[in-house]
This record gives sequence, structure tokens and C-alpha cells, in this order.
Amino acid sequence: MLNPSKLDCITILSAAREVGEDALLHLDPHTLGLTRNGMETAAAFLIERACFKRHHNGNGQYAVGGLSLQGKLRLDQLANG
Repeated sequence: MLNPSKLDCITILSAAREVGEDALLHLDPHTLGLTRNGMETAAAFLIERACFKRHHNGNGQYAVGGLSLQGKLRLDQLANG
């Protein structure tokens, strides 16, 4: 797997931080201002590291829930580290 860019990860984690408890954020590269490849790489990387309370990946479309504790820690680490 390719390593995602720090900025792509921060963008996805920041967007997911605003998601309500039971909601899912459908990741759209155009809305997030990312390339499709960058978004997919970062989303897969973050999902594998359990950064979201829940997620869905179907037909090449990603949707993520709010941040898990791991996701909050990773966002803090990327933004401040």
C-alpha cells in the first residue's frame, strides 16, 4: 500500500470529526478538495488503523463515521506533530 500524504489524512480526519454519533460521512474527493487516488489511499490507511467508529466501503465509495479515540489521537499527532 502507498503511504498517504499527511494533508490528505488531516483533511479526512478533520471532516470526520464533525460527524454526529450515528451519521456517516460519504467521502467525495471533490468536496474534500483531494484527488481521488489521494482520498482513497488516505481513507484505506486510516480505516486500517481504526481511526473511525464505523466505516463502509462499497463499490469504491467510502463512508466513515465519527472519530474513534485512535482517530482523535492520530489527528492531534498529524496536526501538531
